[in-house]
Amino acid sequence: MGKIRTFRYFRPLEGGRMDFHPEESLRCDNIEIKVIDRFKEDLELLVVPVRSLERIDEILADVGLNTSRDYFEEQCREVISVPEKHFNEQTGQGLLTFRVYFRNLPGSLASINGRALVVLCLHPLQERDQAGRKNYRLAGYAHVNSFDYMDHPSGALLPSYYYNLLRVSTFSTNGKMLYRQCGMFATIFSIFDELTKINGVNVGYANFGKDNRGMQRSMATLSRLFKKGYNQFPVDSYIKINRLFRSRRWSEKLVDISEDDNRIRKFHEKILEGRDRFLLQQYATYDAFREMFERVRSYSSTSRIYMLPGKNGEIRAAALAINWGDYFDLTLEKPRGLFKLVALMKITERILWPIHFIGEVGDVAKLLKGIAYLYEKKHKVHLSFMMSQPGDPYARLKRSALRDPFVYFTMYNRAKEYQDLESSCRTKDGRVSIFTETPLT
Repeated sequence: MGKIRTFRYFRPLEGGRMDFHPEESLRCDNIEIKVIDRFKEDLELLVVPVRSLERIDEILADVGLNTSRDYFEEQCREVISVPEKHFNEQTGQGLLTFRVYFRNLPGSLASINGRALVVLCLHPLQERDQAGRKNYRLAGYAHVNSFDYMDHPSGALLPSYYYNLLRVSTFSTNGKMLYRQCGMFATIFSIFDELTKINGVNVGYANFGKDNRGMQRSMATLSRLFKKGYNQFPVDSYIKINRLFRSRRWSEKLVDISEDDNRIRKFHEKILEGRDRFLLQQYATYDAFREMFERVRSYSSTSRIYMLPGKNGEIRAAALAINWGDYFDLTLEKPRGLFKLVALMKITERILWPIHFIGEVGDVAKLLKGIAYLYEKKHKVHLSFMMSQPGDPYARLKRSALRDPFVYFTMYNRAKEYQDLESSCRTKDGRVSIFTETPLT
């Protein structure tokens, strides 16, 4: 395969440990990988813990690049907000392309998954800053989120990687996209592959638009080249306009249990009752779930857990409501169908992401109506985003004319271990459900 590049892996001095203090010293390992990109110039490839991005100036100094935090954050904003396409450019199928503009980088991203690694592909330029260090262009960016899942055949918690924010710069020169037409994504994938080997991770997963044929071809090709197993799972995402299904009546019956440890424990128990056999369940233990929730609300004070109580104060229905508007702005580009109407209404800047529903379907319907009213009135959030997959008991509640189908994929190194896991999660009708309720999809 291709040529050899080197990436620099910054991590705690004590290998394999991710619960480190952000100010703790890091070691840097230079790791050679085989790549198939056609980019002819040098690249500085870095893997950095997301919690260490606050110290990116020190890391950039180590590699002789511009140490300005403002310069780095501007580069990140430009690349992370690269349009994400959910349509097929050849056939025209699909309805939308969108951009995400994150607020408060890197703090907003670090609050999502504190164990995440950030992959940076930096292209050193000839221009230098006042200190004589080279400027650079961020050519590629990705997050490698680490979640432990329950491996049912062995009964052990095992690590998995969830890849998101996969972005390649759209910078153009002479009418050609410099980084997108040279296989930069394949180089990022090479780093992903090496990280799974270094850290003993068998399964990685991510998602892309169902009609993004280019991405589907790339993943099929890369899985073959890297000799990885590959599987796909269809998922539908829906956007609901809160004003059309909200209910003041049910909002007045909601109880905020965000400070009630006993009720949160019960909430998590009920989550596992319905989802324990979902593939790659990211919050298989209460500690993992509680850590995620504390991270989210430490950054987003408007993200809470609400329940609809029964006659004796028990939990009839509950959900975690995440106010994505605290994390990012979203804009639709050249939307089609009903998405065009949503864009014209200018209400996409704040989106509610309710997840981890529990309760009978009728009770959850009331809960969601109440949450929609509360967030629209109190926080000016006009849209709710929901995802569904085959077999979802709440699928009817989530459906909307504003539908965007996409695909989750899994890739794995050890086929038998993964196939045994899938078999343990397979339902009587042959389905395997992949768990999709992370704070940021």
